[in-house]
Amino acid sequence: MANRNQDIKTRLLATFRVEAAEHLQVIAANLLALERGSSPEQTREVVEATFREVHTLKGAARSVSLTDVEGLCRACESILSRITHDRLALTQSVVSGLEEAVDLVARLVSGDETVGTAHQLIERLEHAAAGPAPETATAAGAPMPAVETAVSPAAGLPFSGTIRLATATLDTLLLQAEELIVPKLAAGQRVGDAKALVEGLARCRSAFSRATGPQVVIPEVTKGLRALETSAREMLHQLTRDERTLSGAVGGLQERVRGARLTAASTVLDLFPRMVRDLARESGKPTEWVAQGTELEVDRKVLEEIKDPLIHLVRNAIDHGIEPPEVRAQAGKPPTGRIGVTFGVIEGNRIEIRVEDDGCGIDPVQVSEAAVRARLLTSEAAGSLTHEEALALIWRSGLSTSPIITDVSGHGLGLAIVKDRVERLGGQIQLETRHGSGTTVWMVLPASVATFRGLLVRAGGQSFLVPTEAVERAIRVTASEIEHVEGRAAICWNGRSLPLARLSDLLELAPAPALQAPGPDLQLPTPVRRQPCIVTTAGEESLGLLVEEIEGEREVLVKELTAPLVRIRNIAGAGLLGTGRVALILRPADLLKSARRSPRSAALASVAPKTKHQLRILVVDDSITTRTMEKNLLETAGYRVQVAVDGLEAWTLLKTEAFDLVVSDVDMPRMDGLDLTAKIRTDPKTADMPVVLVTALESREDKERGIEVGANAYLVKSSFDQTNLLEIIRRLV
Repeated sequence: MANRNQDIKTRLLATFRVEAAEHLQVIAANLLALERGSSPEQTREVVEATFREVHTLKGAARSVSLTDVEGLCRACESILSRITHDRLALTQSVVSGLEEAVDLVARLVSGDETVGTAHQLIERLEHAAAGPAPETATAAGAPMPAVETAVSPAAGLPFSGTIRLATATLDTLLLQAEELIVPKLAAGQRVGDAKALVEGLARCRSAFSRATGPQVVIPEVTKGLRALETSAREMLHQLTRDERTLSGAVGGLQERVRGARLTAASTVLDLFPRMVRDLARESGKPTEWVAQGTELEVDRKVLEEIKDPLIHLVRNAIDHGIEPPEVRAQAGKPPTGRIGVTFGVIEGNRIEIRVEDDGCGIDPVQVSEAAVRARLLTSEAAGSLTHEEALALIWRSGLSTSPIITDVSGHGLGLAIVKDRVERLGGQIQLETRHGSGTTVWMVLPASVATFRGLLVRAGGQSFLVPTEAVERAIRVTASEIEHVEGRAAICWNGRSLPLARLSDLLELAPAPALQAPGPDLQLPTPVRRQPCIVTTAGEESLGLLVEEIEGEREVLVKELTAPLVRIRNIAGAGLLGTGRVALILRPADLLKSARRSPRSAALASVAPKTKHQLRILVVDDSITTRTMEKNLLETAGYRVQVAVDGLEAWTLLKTEAFDLVVSDVDMPRMDGLDLTAKIRTDPKTADMPVVLVTALESREDKERGIEVGANAYLVKSSFDQTNLLEIIRRLV
């Protein structure tokens, strides 16, 4: 009985967490609208809608015995009730207190917070609820700035005729519906086989009649052939009918289940206004958030995959793009920056996501210099880069133009993650920057990621699929048409020079024996008069891929690659054909990169190898607990570690011993971390030594002081992450 009761409680808690997430999302959106401000009538409606959501959440928490969540909701309920009855002013501090309560409830529901913290906040909220009434009886209390808001007071209310369904169940249904694609494709293949059988029998009967002549008649054979042909035609008719029925049923089922997975883009975009506000406050850069196309419905899986890239782009825009108010004023811009995200539909069942800001833009010179500092290319190679080549470096992992590593930026991973995630979804990404007026990033993605259409080709004796949207044309190439432009094979096609490459060469496969050419100059062998070639595009670039055979367009069921095959060069996934064969799906963007390798591009990766040795790190902190923790962490990671109790002892050690990096606290006696960093930068022997500041000081001014004295990274102890520290050290040394 105890086990049964525990199972019931577990299921109730799981149901409550789903319900609570929906209520909290609506409450958070309403509080954001209250913070922005609106007319008294709209404010009253939003407050009342929030009150209803909190009240419902309180009752649900009581039913599963979550008394701390219930207490927080009751305290918020009291505040909202007093605001509704004009007994409490709606001020910025009141809204901030409610937002803090919502955050804590979310953590309590997920099990990431303690009850004691909830009790402390409940006491503060109850004290706030007993605050003075507003001087003027208005719905909103204290005056708030009046701006337009698109939040609907009725958002989140239950709809009639609906049921709650776990997303895992929906995913399972879609997966089962997708598995039906295999028999559907197989049915189409059987129809083709039956058609070929009918045509073959007809040819056999005709050939037999011609061979024997009219004077020789063998009734049994003729009758038998006609009977076989009739049976084959009947079988073809039945298979065709069954294939149409199966295709219609499977297609309809897929569309229905996929439609149930469609989610408004607002489910992701609603997370950003508060994030932008908090980052803007922390960085001292007032920023306005604008979102368009929030009502567009997109496959939930696509939204989940694109959420992190959007976060990286928005954080980068605030940290690198938007200028401080005084700088914007000097440039004739409004003091408040602007970041916008737009979702839109384009042809071919695809969506376009545009992220733009009105900041300072990206300086190619700074990007090249950052690449040299990160040892991604040599100074000579950086000097020979064009404007476009320099900008393309921002997608490289490990490159950042930030002068210091913080919890917001400087790791050099954000844009690399964005590009990799977009390409894994089968999408494309482009960037346009305007000096002094902002940057725009375009992402084109599939609206859903279930089935796939591609051109089936053979190379190296194997079958591969090229995405249909990446194929511009299928042509045939003769040896006389091939010329060499700047040392590369190319043909003149549509009035322009089209680079050529063998697909088997790009995939590092041996060509089929009958198609091997004598050398790398793409001279076609004598037996092949006209070799098949597909013109592929990725972004603004095109490439001619010489293949051994083009088998035609196919619809396949996509099978994603799993660990450890998460990211393979040139390969995006696998497709299951109707015959049961598996064909790898190619990534055109990677093929273009492989094809354009040249001495110049090779120089981008030319970095002199460093001699490996055990690196020495100096840890400086006046707290013995912190020193011991950091020392154990770094020694476990394979570093040799020396410790110092303050900046003065550290400086003495630096003058007598050699170290590769310094990890230092800021607030210390005798000499603090900022003074120590300044001394390190002024001494020629240690001027280039990386310095990581790990401190409890987290204000924007403190971080700016760290930048001024020359620190390479600034980590806040309140959000300290061991993995993050090790990754930063690995990059710096």
